[in-house]
Amino acid sequence: MRNFEDGANGRVIFLDRDGVLNVDKYGAYRPEQLELIDGVVEGLGILQSLGFRLMIVTNQSAIGRGDVTADQVNHFHRLLLGVLAEQGIHIAEIFLCPHDAQFGVGDFKKDCACHKPKPGLFFQAADQYGLDLSECYFIGDKKSDVVAGFNAGCQTILVETGILDDEHKYPGVSPRYRVRSLVDAARIVAGELALEQLKSQKTFVPPFTAELCDRLG
Repeated sequence: MRNFEDGANGRVIFLDRDGVLNVDKYGAYRPEQLELIDGVVEGLGILQSLGFRLMIVTNQSAIGRGDVTADQVNHFHRLLLGVLAEQGIHIAEIFLCPHDAQFGVGDFKKDCACHKPKPGLFFQAADQYGLDLSECYFIGDKKSDVVAGFNAGCQTILVETGILDDEHKYPGVSPRYRVRSLVDAARIVAGELALEQLKSQKTFVPPFTAELCDRLG
C-alpha cells in the first residue's frame, strides 16, 4: 500500500475519461480520436496545484465485447497521459473495468463489482493508496458517474462536457455540484479547500443571518 504524505492530505480527484478529459466519441481508442476538451489542462492544473493527485476511473467494456483489444486501449491511454504530461499534468493511475455483463465474451462476460456505477474501482484505489474516499472527489459527465461516486462515498461533481444520455435512468439522482466545465469544477474544489483551511484555523466567518444580526445589534 502506498500512502500520500504531502499535498492535500493524500486526497485524490477521480476523473471519468470520455466526456471529462477527451471528447466523447462513443468509445475512443484510436490515436486520431484523441481530442482534449477545451479547458481540461487549465482545470487539471488548478486541481494539481492544490495538491490533489489525479486518477482516471473508466469503464472500457468494449474490451470485454471484443470490439477493441486491451493493447489498443492501453496505447490510447499512453498517448493521453503523454499529451497531458507535455502540459505539466501528471495522472497518477488509471483504473479501468473491461467487463460487459450482457455482451461480454468469455471471462469478460461478468457481473463484476468494478463496472461503474458499482464502486469496485474506487475501493481498489483506496486499498492501493490508503485513501479515505470521503475526502476524495469524483468528476464525471453522466448520472451513472454520480451514482458511482455516491456508492464509493466520494464527493460528486457532474460536468456538462460529455454526452449526458442517462438522466432518464436515474431521475432522482443529483450530484453535489453540476457545472459547465472542468475549470468550473476545479474552482469549486479550490473554494471548498480554502473554506476547510479557514475552519481549521478557526478564522471562519459564519454566514450573516438575521439571527446573527439581532445578536450583534
